[in-house]
Amino acid sequence: SEDVSRRQTMNFREYNITVSSGSDGGNGKESDSFVLEAADLEYEFLVWSRCNASTVDAKARTLLHRLRQVGQDLFLPVGYPNSVAEGYLEYQFYDSLQGLCTYLRGVVSTSAVLVAAGVGDAEATAMSAAMTWAIRDGFGMIGGLFFSYKASPQFDTYVKEFRLLADVFNDVGLTLDLALPILLSQTKPAWIPGGLSKYFPSPYLLLTSISTLCKVACGICAGATKGNITDHFAVSGNRADVNAKENTQETLVSLLGMIMGIGLAKWLHYLEKRDDASVQGDKLMTDTQLISWTIFLILTAIHIWANYVGIQKLQLRTLNGSRAKVLLHQIVENCSDWVMDITDKDDASKILTRDRCEKMLQAPRQIKESLWTSLFGMLRRGNIHLGIRLRDVAKITSHTTSIHRGDEYERVGQNKLSSSLLRSYLNDEFGHENYVILIEEKPTKSQSTVSVVMKVGAGDADELKAFVHAHILHECIERATDVSHLRLLRRSHKITESLFERDKNGFNLHSILSRIGWDMSRLYLGF
Repeated sequence: SEDVSRRQTMNFREYNITVSSGSDGGNGKESDSFVLEAADLEYEFLVWSRCNASTVDAKARTLLHRLRQVGQDLFLPVGYPNSVAEGYLEYQFYDSLQGLCTYLRGVVSTSAVLVAAGVGDAEATAMSAAMTWAIRDGFGMIGGLFFSYKASPQFDTYVKEFRLLADVFNDVGLTLDLALPILLSQTKPAWIPGGLSKYFPSPYLLLTSISTLCKVACGICAGATKGNITDHFAVSGNRADVNAKENTQETLVSLLGMIMGIGLAKWLHYLEKRDDASVQGDKLMTDTQLISWTIFLILTAIHIWANYVGIQKLQLRTLNGSRAKVLLHQIVENCSDWVMDITDKDDASKILTRDRCEKMLQAPRQIKESLWTSLFGMLRRGNIHLGIRLRDVAKITSHTTSIHRGDEYERVGQNKLSSSLLRSYLNDEFGHENYVILIEEKPTKSQSTVSVVMKVGAGDADELKAFVHAHILHECIERATDVSHLRLLRRSHKITESLFERDKNGFNLHSILSRIGWDMSRLYLGF
């Protein structure tokens, strides 16, 4: 009883302490209470209590912070965002979105391919389906080799363009897959002459071969451009890390696509069963096929939009022909004005100083070249031919070309240049240069072509100089009415030399471009 009374009269002390919250970076304060309770004279123990719910909030914030850190370590390069180029996260977001759309469209189109191959048909055999698929893959491989042979020289030059084309090819292939049952139901071999029908492939084999070829071309384009895009983002020498994190991102997208695809496939299968009893023989598409096409077209629209926006987020630091035209447009215009308005005796070095050049040039993140214009330029050669071969020089010089001798212009023979005049032209005009420019005259000045031949030992600076000279000359030829081509050539050569002569501080156009952020160690101008 004495112990009981002693416990009843015992006082409790409360100790208040203020601690910092780790999740708030030391800025937030939380109030904790410690209560000391003595149960009896021989035993003492502490009871920890909280005056509010801040402990739960702190633990939740800590857990979210740890999950966020794990996600960043798993899917983003080490040191992000300082270890990658600007626009990395935006590009990866749109790239993942279009990849997810592609996966879901593959689920929708795969069922159509299997139905067209004979799945569910009692007359179809496994051997015939296997042979058809083997032949289809063989055609795709052969076509892929031919495509790689023709397109591989352009992959480094047109990175963004081929990345866009890769998904265009994939869109065409998946669309053909989904359309197979409809096309086969409407395709009749009667258009083939009776005696020749056995020499033509079946419609199914022809269509699936085209689809496979498109997918092979997509893989070649995407694989070839992936390395350049990885190099663009790996600004800290972390190419392997950036590549590894891209693979983990693709894995996550594939898992999400698999989960969503299973649900989509089950739903479409349920609709197919429901339509089996009401299907009409003269109907072009069942209700399930119509729903599949609607889903497919919506996903395709999202895929094209995401792919285009994502590629536009790529602000590559390397110069190709399209970006160089946009970048150097003002300089070419100013130089062309000088060529057309003043005489040869004026000082060209005072026209474009270093300060004026820097004002007319832009950093990589400011350049917005048109992808469609660049694609058109890739397919169409235009009137400026860069890096032609020596065997093509004879074809050019066989046309009407003016060569200066003394105070007059001489055309030799049947519109052909003599070897002595050609040697004189090469030595007088380009003896100290690592390139040669030839002008092929046409009936109209706008059709005249400017061709550039690079000499052995030419470097990146020589390619840039030849590129600028050719574009200034071509701009002047299109403007000129009564000025000879050779006179324009000499004027444009003079102003081009002034751009590439180092000033007293050691700067020229090449070094200025490198100074504002362009990668001048790798030029893809089309030579």
